Amino acid sequence: MRPTSERPVVPDAPPRAVRVPAGPPWWGSVMGTGMLATLTHLHAGDSPLGAWGSRMLVVVGWSLAVTLTAAFARRIGQDPGVWRNSVTGVGSAAWGMVSMGILAIGSATGAIVPAWSAESADVAQAVFVACWGLGTLIGLISTFGFSAGLVRRRPPDPRPSWGLAVVPPMVSATTGATLTSELGLPGAFIDVLMACFVCSLVLGGIIFTIAYRHHAVVEEIPVALAPTAWIPLGVVGQSSAAAVAIAGLSVERLGAPHWADVVGVGYAAGMLGLGVPLSLFAVFLTVRGFVRRMPFSPVWWSLTFPIGTLSLGSLYLSRHLPAMEHVSVAIWMVLMGTWTLCATASLRSLRGGV
Repeated sequence: MRPTSERPVVPDAPPRAVRVPAGPPWWGSVMGTGMLATLTHLHAGDSPLGAWGSRMLVVVGWSLAVTLTAAFARRIGQDPGVWRNSVTGVGSAAWGMVSMGILAIGSATGAIVPAWSAESADVAQAVFVACWGLGTLIGLISTFGFSAGLVRRRPPDPRPSWGLAVVPPMVSATTGATLTSELGLPGAFIDVLMACFVCSLVLGGIIFTIAYRHHAVVEEIPVALAPTAWIPLGVVGQSSAAAVAIAGLSVERLGAPHWADVVGVGYAAGMLGLGVPLSLFAVFLTVRGFVRRMPFSPVWWSLTFPIGTLSLGSLYLSRHLPAMEHVSVAIWMVLMGTWTLCATASLRSLRGGV
């Protein structure tokens, strides 16, 4: 362990904002918007205001996805090196956000559009399936490609943001469980979801453990990257939801013993319990970041999707422990606040206000 005196000194002047052009780093906005849309539908979709809000969020999510894709494609057309830079080095972890953004907005579409227009139900379901397939493919490429790159290059200074590359399969597991239930997919598909679950949990556990150790022993998370402390919570929340969903499917579709449900519930309760100290740590770093005048960047969107997964995991757990629904609602309200903050800051940045 290095002596405390070797820790970097926090400069008096706040770090300057850096403009990040359209590309994978901005897909956190699609992730957060898709997650908020889904949770708004689940918690308030029966009310006129909740239904309207969830529908508008789906529209916003798709607008962001299309705009970011078009702008990034134009950048590549102007400079082919843009593509090469996006898929090499530790920055390629941002492609995990593209995967999760596609999965999130696809899932939101499949849940919200049929309630909005029954005539569009088949189209919405087809979009959900297509987004799940594309998002999962990009996610698996991101997961194994990035992990292989870490082993080969062994870059220094591990960050929580590296975990973005390996969280997508967990999102695929959760959303895939919904697809399996809705489409009556064969039981073998549940094995695919389990493989995604285990892959993300193992690789994510390794990367996040290394990152936490680095920041505890070697250096603090830089002020500008403070919101990335929320990223590990994405695995906590998503794996909790996935565990409950997959366990239920295993009992229903594969004839697994009923104690499989108990295992799923126990896992979810344990992981969400672990999420409490991790959330407190993330809150501390985030508040400290704002106090130290943390500049705006796409990193701020880390304050949305991971928080949303905690609400989703709590909601899934409430199927067995009803009191957890109140926890889910409370976290959803926090998500509405952080999404509004990030959306407002993003608009100000686009207008040159940051």
